[in-house]
Amino acid sequence: MRHPVILTVGTALAAGALLVLTACAPHPSANPTTHHTTKPSASPTPSATPTVPPLAADVLFQISVTATAPNGAVAKLTETVHAPVTTTDQQSADEAQLDNECDSSWRTAFSSTAFVVARVQAFVVSGRWDSNQVVAADMAGYPVWQGDQRPYQSFCASALPSIPGSARAVSPVGGGKPDSDGGWGIYRYGFGVPTDPGAGDQPSATDVVLSHCSIQLGAAAKSSIFASSWPSSPRTDNGLSCFFGGP
Repeated sequence: MRHPVILTVGTALAAGALLVLTACAPHPSANPTTHHTTKPSASPTPSATPTVPPLAADVLFQISVTATAPNGAVAKLTETVHAPVTTTDQQSADEAQLDNECDSSWRTAFSSTAFVVARVQAFVVSGRWDSNQVVAADMAGYPVWQGDQRPYQSFCASALPSIPGSARAVSPVGGGKPDSDGGWGIYRYGFGVPTDPGAGDQPSATDVVLSHCSIQLGAAAKSSIFASSWPSSPRTDNGLSCFFGGP
């Protein structure tokens, strides 16, 4: 694989360590009769630039990307990651899945443990999406997944979200500062295109191509110095990825 998107358990433990796209509204067209009158024309009222609504108070960030399949179908994927919590909304089930898929070593990986929960959503914008055309989703640490997805190469790592569909991920992280001791700010998040081993660094005619890669930071992310630089440093790999953070 050219740009592996899987974040293994070993990598997670070893890790020590917006661009909000807005579109300017079209400028009002000139009145074709204005130059025929001697009266001064009033200056047109500029159109308001669309604004992106703020994220919910408990959201760290939201990553958005457009995926275009070889047949021309277009999909939009988002990954919304929430601030760490000490207990999730389905804690017992999450812990059981972590024990089953990641083994119990996650319980002693950090001096204190918190959990980040993410929601990955995929929508078909146009065309007919072939289910054989896949995009992998990256998530911090030891992620376990539920919903419309399947494992990429193994459990407790990246997943292949269904397009269209909605999937939930939860991962234990360090419960202290975000940028140290396994905190959420040291990990990689986003999307990548699985490709054949040994292929070049450009998408092939059979690859999904990613574009319009962006991240919107929420107020909950202000405590991370690492995350503050993410909007200006997306990793796109010539259309094969949309990653933020991590090594």
